[in-house]
Amino acid sequence: MHDVVVYLSSLPRIADRNRKVETLQAFAQGAKAQVSSVLVQTDYQVVPARLAVILGWVGTKITGQHIQLRRSAIDLQRQSGNKIMSIDGSCFKFADPTSIFLRYSIDGVYYNTDNYANEHSSPDKWTRVQQGLNLNMRPWRDTGDHILVCGQRDGGWSMKGVDMPAWTIQTVRQIRQHTDRRIVVRPHPRFPMGMQLFAGIPNVTVSTGTALEQDLKNAWASVFFNSSSCVASLLAGVPVFAGDSDCVAWAVANKDLSEIDNPALVDRAQWLYDLSAAHWTDAESQAGAIYQTFLPFLPT
Repeated sequence: MHDVVVYLSSLPRIADRNRKVETLQAFAQGAKAQVSSVLVQTDYQVVPARLAVILGWVGTKITGQHIQLRRSAIDLQRQSGNKIMSIDGSCFKFADPTSIFLRYSIDGVYYNTDNYANEHSSPDKWTRVQQGLNLNMRPWRDTGDHILVCGQRDGGWSMKGVDMPAWTIQTVRQIRQHTDRRIVVRPHPRFPMGMQLFAGIPNVTVSTGTALEQDLKNAWASVFFNSSSCVASLLAGVPVFAGDSDCVAWAVANKDLSEIDNPALVDRAQWLYDLSAAHWTDAESQAGAIYQTFLPFLPT
C-alpha cells in the first residue's frame, strides 16, 4: 500500500487546470521527501494508501469522470480506515483571485465537522495572510441601511442538497417579518435569480454584476447559508447570520433571523487565527509543512 496517492485525475478539464496541477504536484513533492511511497495518479482508478489527496469534493448535481473518481477515492479511504485529504478554495478568495492560499482538510470538507488541524492557532498565519493579501479586519460597523442575502452554487457540496433558490426566497420572507430595512439579494454569478422570485415581498432588490465588497458597503448585516464569502463580510465589520452549522463563520455568526435588527457583535480574533491556519501556499506544501501538520492524524 502507498503512503500517499495524489489524484491528478480528480481535476476537471477546465481553463485553470494547470494551476490546480501545480497545487497537487507541490503536495506530492513535499510528501516524497518524508515517506517511502508516493503515487501521482493520472488514471481514473483508485488505489489503497494511508492518505489520498484530491482537489475539491463531491456535490449533488455536478457530474463527470473526475467527480466519480473523487467519490470512489473517498469511499475507498473510509472503508479501509485510511484518510482522505481535500484541497479547497480560499476563504479569502475575494482578495486572492489567483489562489495563493488554499484550504486543506482531512476526513471531509465541512469546516466545523471535519479536521483542518487548526484549533487554537496563533496569530502567525493570519499575519502572513494579512500581509500577503493586503487585508485588515475592520471594527464592527454601527450603521447600515440594507440586509445583504448572498446565494451560492446550487448543487455544490456545500449546499448539502438544499435548494438554493428555495432557501433564498424563504430567507428573504423570514427577514421581512423582522425588519423594514431594504433587502439586497446577491445571487451566485453562475446561478442568477430574477426579481420575479421575490414578487410580493416589499423593498427587495437583486444585485447583478457588482463586486461583493461593493454590496457590503453600508450593509447593516449579511445572511449566508454557509458560503465562505461570509469571511469578506466579517472582515468588513458587517455582522453575519449563518444558516448552516458548517459555515466557516459559525463560531462568530448570528443564527436567529429574528435578531436581524440587533445582531450580536462578538470577538473575531481567535476565529480569524484558526481560519487563517487552515490555509496554505504551494511553497509550504512543497516544503512538506502541510504533510507534517496532518501526520499525527494519519493511521500508523
